[in-house]
Amino acid sequence: MKDSSLKKCIHSVISIFSAAAFILLSVLSVRPAPAEAVDSSDLDSLAKEIAVLVNEARAEEGLDPVYVLPVLTDSAMIRAEECAVLFDHKRPDGTRFSSLLDQDVTPYCYAAENIAAGSSKAEAAFSQWKNSERHWAAITNPDITHMGIGVAYVPDSRYKWYWAQIFIQTTSEDGLEGEYLPQRYEIVPKAVGDLNGDGVVDSFDYLVLTEYLEKKSAGEPVYLNELQIAAADCFKDGAVTYADAKVLQRYLLGEYKNLPYVF
Repeated sequence: MKDSSLKKCIHSVISIFSAAAFILLSVLSVRPAPAEAVDSSDLDSLAKEIAVLVNEARAEEGLDPVYVLPVLTDSAMIRAEECAVLFDHKRPDGTRFSSLLDQDVTPYCYAAENIAAGSSKAEAAFSQWKNSERHWAAITNPDITHMGIGVAYVPDSRYKWYWAQIFIQTTSEDGLEGEYLPQRYEIVPKAVGDLNGDGVVDSFDYLVLTEYLEKKSAGEPVYLNELQIAAADCFKDGAVTYADAKVLQRYLLGEYKNLPYVF
């Protein structure tokens, strides 16, 4: 009898511990996962991807690319963060998004805003706009010249992810400070004259340079990053002009042996 009672007691203790372990595991299994880490560089990369998608879509429509303007990106970032508080084209204080724009800094005659929420991927957010006639019209407006992209991640908010685009048509004839055309892949030249970053100075680089000069002369959107500008200065006079294209041409023909050309 004593052995039987002891066995029953041990069995009961084991059952209690098993039940407790099951309850603990159940609690752990439903505990919410920690919020994913998202830093500013992640958000900047997503914003850049959206900007690239905008210009790729415009190219498919036969439209000129749109410059990214840092000051507009700052405003778009504010709007993305505000959308976590109030997902609306009105700001939390009741004013329109355009209240963030300064005519003295970004003179404009037209402005538009696109917002999206809930998507953690750039392509998914972009699809929201592409599937909306009104939002798509803003992206493919042939008259817009500049844009700013903002992305915010607010884990304790309703949608968590928020996206904002601000577009303007500038009235400035001289361009705006800091404007640039986004590139999907940053081009890093390997030498003077290597404008496409493939490590070889050839006719493809000459075409890049002449296209840049022609579009710039015609006032069309065109952009070379700082490293490309330095590589394009084949005449080494501190400016990128048709003189550099002539030097590059003569180098390719074998008339000049080295780049940059120096008198």
